[in-house]
Amino acid sequence: MIEIIRELLTPEDHTDPYVWAAVFVAHAAIGVALWALLAGLTRRPLLWAAALYAAFEALQATVAGELLFWDSALDWTGVMLGAALASSLWAQRLGRASAAIIATLAIAVAGWRKRE
Repeated sequence: MIEIIRELLTPEDHTDPYVWAAVFVAHAAIGVALWALLAGLTRRPLLWAAALYAAFEALQATVAGELLFWDSALDWTGVMLGAALASSLWAQRLGRASAAIIATLAIAVAGWRKRE
């Protein structure tokens, strides 16, 4: 279990295109789950998701002793797109939900192409 936590707290700039895209989409899934968890605990789950994930990225950089700024920014963006998707679906705003999905896929494809 400690090894899993250590691995999660190690920032990494993935060079393999498929791994990079999968990790980005996984961050969006984390955002969906985080929003769903926070929606039951607070009235502002999107705001709390943004703050909590930013704090996690800061903790990750502190533990690792290095900040990969763009990696952290992209991870946070993926989480926030997932949280925005969940929020939009909950509010039945399908246009916004579609925009979150399209943005997530566009970033994943752009990152994949850059590494291919």
